[in-house]
Parts: sequence; C-alpha cells; structure tokens
Amino acid sequence: MIDAIALQDPRLSALRARIGWICQTIRALVVFFATADLLAILTFWADAGKVERHFRELLQIDVSGASQGQYAAATALSLVVWVFVAVICFCLWRVFSLYLEGGVFSAEAALWLRRAGLIGLFTVLLDVAMRSAIILAIASHLPYAQSHHGYIKLEDLLNVIFLLMLIAIAHIFKTAADIAGENAQFV
Repeated sequence: MIDAIALQDPRLSALRARIGWICQTIRALVVFFATADLLAILTFWADAGKVERHFRELLQIDVSGASQGQYAAATALSLVVWVFVAVICFCLWRVFSLYLEGGVFSAEAALWLRRAGLIGLFTVLLDVAMRSAIILAIASHLPYAQSHHGYIKLEDLLNVIFLLMLIAIAHIFKTAADIAGENAQFV
C-alpha cells in the first residue's frame, strides 16, 4: 500500500497536485476508450454493408456472401481482442488511481504499469494474429485463391515501441520504489 512517510513529503504532494488533473483525465479516457471500442466493434459487425465495403477497400475481397455464422465468428474473434484491451484499460485506471492516492513511486503502481505494458504487448501480437483469423472467418465461403491471410499495420510497430517503453518505465519505477523503501528503513 501507500507509504505514510511518502504521503507527507511536500515534493510528492506538489507532484500529485501537478498531475492530479492528468490522472483523472487518463482514468476517464481509459473507461471511455474501452466502452467506445466495444461499441465500435459491435456496430461494425452489425452493419453488413460497412463490413463488405471495409474488406473490399482494404483487402480487395468480396465478403458479401458471408453467412450469419461467419459474422458471429468474426465478431467473437474481435471481442477476444477487446477483452484484453479492457484489461489494459483497467490496469491503467489502477495505475493512475494509485498515483492519485499518493503512490506515484510505489511498487504497486509499478506492478500495475508493468502489467499494462505486458498485457498490451501480448494484445498487439494477438490483434495481428486475430486479423488473419477474422479474415479467414468472414471469407471462409470464398475459394482459397480469393482469400487473404492478414496484414500488419505500421501502427502495430509504434504500439510495440510504446509498450516496450512502458515496460521499461515500470521496471525503472519498481527499482526506484525498492531503493526508496530500503532507504526509508535506514532513517
């Protein structure tokens, strides 16, 4: 939990005052993002015309003959990725809640930050794999030669870079929290 001595440090109080609005904003945004992402997934797969245009424009494949079962499978695969996105959002919400409570340099906050980074990294890789699975599901009625097997977006690389940075920062914060805890024992 949050160290009572750290709560009394005026520098940490000043830091909390400077980042309070940022923490509150991030907490609100991660809840909004998880909700908006879920709604975007559900509305996308519910609109066959939108799905057909998307696959025709992006991958040059015609999925207009896809069955309801294929749509259900593709929707379910999309929701698998969303579950991990929601977990990441919860981890980030938890990190910034701890910051608001005074645990800016706490081991617990570093652990939640590390979880967000690791789960995020897994989710990016899962998302890339699921794109292929979704394409196979929605285009399974097509001959193999007309199908497509997936793609990697440039922003996937940016997400990997960002998440590796998050993991590194979490390790740095954890080490700082451990050092501060050891130093506090000597005082």
